[in-house]
Amino acid sequence: MLRKNELLEIKEILHEMKQEILQNLDERIKSNDMSEQREIGDIFDDADLEQSREFNLLLTTRERQKLDQIESALAKIEKGEYGYCEDCEESIPVGRLKVMPFATLCVKCKSERESIEGTPSVYVEEKG
Repeated sequence: MLRKNELLEIKEILHEMKQEILQNLDERIKSNDMSEQREIGDIFDDADLEQSREFNLLLTTRERQKLDQIESALAKIEKGEYGYCEDCEESIPVGRLKVMPFATLCVKCKSERESIEGTPSVYVEEKG
C-alpha cells in the first residue's frame, strides 16, 4: 500500500507527464499550421512534408494512448484503486510506479504477458 506522500508524488508526476504531452501536441499542431502556409516547393519538399505528417500521426496515436493510461491512473488514484496489479492483484512496488506511474501490472505479470503476447508494437507502459 502506498503512503500518502508517495501517492501525492506519483500524482504530481502523472500531471507533469500529461502537461508535457499536451504541450508537445500543441506545439506540433502550430508547426503543422506554419508548414501549410509555406510557399509552393518542389516534389522533394512535398515528400518530406508528407513523411513528417505521417510521423506526427504515429506519435499522436502513441501519445493519445499514453494520455489514456495517465487519465486511467489518475482516476484509480481518486477511487483508491491505484497501485495494484490487474492480473495478480498484488501491490505494484513503489519504485516501479515512480518510474512508470501509469503501470497496471507488476514486473512479473508484465513479463509473463509479454512472453505470451510478444513485445507490444505500440507505446504501452513505457516512459518517455
